[in-house]
Amino acid sequence: MLIELNSKLLNESSKPFHSYLLISGSSRYLIDQAKAFSSNLLFNSTDIFEHPDIRVVTSENINTLGVDDIRKVITNESIYPIEAKYKIFIFPPTKSLTEEASNALLKTLEEPSNSNIFIITSNGRHWSHSKDDSIKNMLPTLKSRCRTLYIDDEYTYTYDFEFEDIINFLDMEESLLKKNLNDEISLITSILQNLKPPQQNANEKMFNLIKLENSINEINVDSNTNLNILEKSIEYLVNNILSTTNFTKVEFRYSELLTNFIEDISLGIRPRIAINKLVLESEAISTLSQ
Repeated sequence: MLIELNSKLLNESSKPFHSYLLISGSSRYLIDQAKAFSSNLLFNSTDIFEHPDIRVVTSENINTLGVDDIRKVITNESIYPIEAKYKIFIFPPTKSLTEEASNALLKTLEEPSNSNIFIITSNGRHWSHSKDDSIKNMLPTLKSRCRTLYIDDEYTYTYDFEFEDIINFLDMEESLLKKNLNDEISLITSILQNLKPPQQNANEKMFNLIKLENSINEINVDSNTNLNILEKSIEYLVNNILSTTNFTKVEFRYSELLTNFIEDISLGIRPRIAINKLVLESEAISTLSQ
């Protein structure tokens, strides 16, 4: 698959730095661009992803890369290129570096090799200030060793519940996109539209939120990915509400509660508990004056 390389990365191709921090709102766009950039550096092409000199760092942990994962990269396997000019290591946005892993990687970046390039990727939320959100958990010393580039997906969101718009916003991994998820996405979209009215009956809101969670779980992916899709689905709803023409304090308060729901899920609160909290707090919206 031929990918158009982001202009900022294209400008780096003639004289690459030894380590990069790439930041964007889309994790899928980040990993595609990191691979395309690597391919361009090594082969002057943007479609060669499967090569031993392009290494996407993985781990058994769903959410993080630990110190042992970093040690495997820098000690247990060859860090020298096999046939290309560089060996490039890509750290995916879906796996954050632990503090111990960051310190281990920092030692390597402090003494850079001419034959290695390290690409750390980090994505922020669509509804937050993504630049700040992406780097707030990163060690300042590690960031200081990288050239930081903010690369944005050029897709413009309309938040109108159209299929292409919402599928891009959900930012699913490539393995999921290869499946035919039209029915699943259509169901999610329909439920989100049902959840849009702020002053909805509490029982009806509870029913729709549980239905949303169940429909996402039926996609049959790992629980962490399901939670991510749930968060992004609610994020999409928030953005749709915020784009409402006749925006009142009722919509504003409802958006706040939905945003709090997203935060609760991201902090590890179980979805059903977060749903109960959202429904309970939403009942007070009916008392607000239009």
